[in-house]
Amino acid sequence: MKPFSRITLGILTALTFSNALVVTAAQAVEPQEDRAREMARSAAVEAAKSGGKNDTVVLEEPARSYFEWGAIVRPDGEILSVRPGTVAADMGVEAGDHLTHINGTSVERESLQTILQMFDDLEHGRTFNITIERDDKSLTLESIVRATVVPGWRLEVDSTFEETAHAIQNATACGRVSIFLQPPVTRDYYPAFINTINGEDTRIKNPVIKLGVGEHIIGLHEKIGDPRATRSPSLRTEKLLRLVVEPNKKYHLAAHFIADKRYDRVNAGYWEPIVWKVTEHSCDPND
Repeated sequence: MKPFSRITLGILTALTFSNALVVTAAQAVEPQEDRAREMARSAAVEAAKSGGKNDTVVLEEPARSYFEWGAIVRPDGEILSVRPGTVAADMGVEAGDHLTHINGTSVERESLQTILQMFDDLEHGRTFNITIERDDKSLTLESIVRATVVPGWRLEVDSTFEETAHAIQNATACGRVSIFLQPPVTRDYYPAFINTINGEDTRIKNPVIKLGVGEHIIGLHEKIGDPRATRSPSLRTEKLLRLVVEPNKKYHLAAHFIADKRYDRVNAGYWEPIVWKVTEHSCDPND
């Protein structure tokens, strides 16, 4: 079975993928990378939630392809323009030509949608031909379908890792702390991990922790990836963040790299724990 294909005769038809973001090399500047990473992580969380009590949620898309012939065609078959470097241009198609046949099948009385469908049925790597009329002459031109293949993908989200609870006994309301989203490195914010909560060891892998409303002392270790922050692993010091948790708030935590103090390693003056983002998120302590 061939991959799903979409043929376009002019401007490339957009292919839309759920929870996916495509960025060209020229666009891949740091703010966009941060945004793309945050969107991907958020999508994973929403996918996990949508699975209810399922341990694993699977999202996937099959391989797809598109073939851009490269000519803009009027409904009556007239070629309006041909883009250089495309299959149509390589075949010798010119503006002003009149398309009459595809692989020997007449298209003169067919709708543009039918013409699109005929191209849609072509398979990557196969030879095809078209017949055109030019200056009262009939010409048959041949080429090979060159489709661009978009690989299939599969994402498995383990919903069991999403969150845990701590210091929530007898709480009537709650909020959350999170290290799940990637903080914006363009602002010198880097990931961190939660080492303690209110002095208790909490070295757990869960990136989201539910807490009762009120003041909590969060102990963080930095995971700064900036090459200027060179230090021995033994010097990675826990730093405390005093946080007043409000109902239905999610506090996104990070390590702020202070470049001006990058040489202050003994006292770990090169970083500080911060809340870099606060979002609304309903929280039920009994859930």
